[in-house]
Amino acid sequence: MSEIQIGLLLLGALVIALVYGLNFYQEWRFRKKTRQAFAHHADALLDVPKNNVRDGRQERLEPVLLDEDDDTPAYLNDQAPPPSVSRYEPEPVAVMEEPPLAELDSADHQALVVSLLDPSLDFIAEVVFPQPHVLNSLPRFNVAKRVQVLLRTDRGLWKPAEIMPGTPYKQVNFGLQLVDRSGAVTEQELASFCQQVGHYAEQQGAQVSFPQRQQKLVAARELDRFCVDVDVLIGISIVPTSPISGARLRSVAEAAGLQLEPDGQFHYLSDSGNTLFSLASADQTPFTMHTLLDKNFPALTLLFDVPRVAGGVAVFDRAMQFARVLGQEFNARLMDDNRRELSEQGIAHIREQLIRIYGNMDDRGIAPGSVAALRLFA
Repeated sequence: MSEIQIGLLLLGALVIALVYGLNFYQEWRFRKKTRQAFAHHADALLDVPKNNVRDGRQERLEPVLLDEDDDTPAYLNDQAPPPSVSRYEPEPVAVMEEPPLAELDSADHQALVVSLLDPSLDFIAEVVFPQPHVLNSLPRFNVAKRVQVLLRTDRGLWKPAEIMPGTPYKQVNFGLQLVDRSGAVTEQELASFCQQVGHYAEQQGAQVSFPQRQQKLVAARELDRFCVDVDVLIGISIVPTSPISGARLRSVAEAAGLQLEPDGQFHYLSDSGNTLFSLASADQTPFTMHTLLDKNFPALTLLFDVPRVAGGVAVFDRAMQFARVLGQEFNARLMDDNRRELSEQGIAHIREQLIRIYGNMDDRGIAPGSVAALRLFA
């Protein structure tokens, strides 16, 4: 081998080493800058109770800005969502897990169990047995809305819907949720539910009582109107000048504290494991270990589900700070779905709207991120 060939080999090895060193330095710089950007935040305000957040697909209501010389606050439009995203698509319902008895005293435990049914959210049918009654099964309801069941033992203790073999029960309450993201319960749905409960009570030789049906229907429609007014999912588009590599995106997202979840998005979680905001591909390509290694992404979308997040305005500020970090790292613009760039004034307008929305929720007694909010906006 000639000296020239040896020299070329050494030069090639040096170039490769420099490339690897540059990549390592860039990744270290990305992680350092994003950690610094989020290091000063505490999580106390952002915590919400465990086992309350359910997965759901919501309509994206994007921030759309008015002209700079227009003093009217920017609001969130009602642009048609992508085909897989709809307010009116029912979602599977998760049941709140019952805490171990050792963790709560008897009174607190009973209060927690009883709170699983709420007369302001549920149509509650009460089935009472003339004598304590051993149950072999519970009915399976053919209804679109969530049904929660509570059982009362012969000792007067309320239990969630799991029959204990050989345990006599005095009463069973069936609660049909009045409103969710698919809308308010209809008169036909309510009539069908009552018929099914009545048939079960007749089979068991029990007495059944129902709330006043028309009053509950009126209350459900009014509650649904309120929910529509505050049911907002903010989507901020991050549009770079060139596609973003999946590996680089993962590095920046994880350095900022987000983690990849099974739904194919990066989620920023509270200490209790509930989603505060998430990051998705704008073209709805799921993030996976494979796609993050092999693909580039032309744009991203930062999602913030307004009524489901406790400490909402503070979390929105944090989400927007992360959006700015993404803009800086990827040379990207923050935009709405109409491809209009979001200015700091526009972001401030959105924040003002959020303050009004959260004020309306507090006035209604439904705090963002609360059990009631998580049920209504599921």
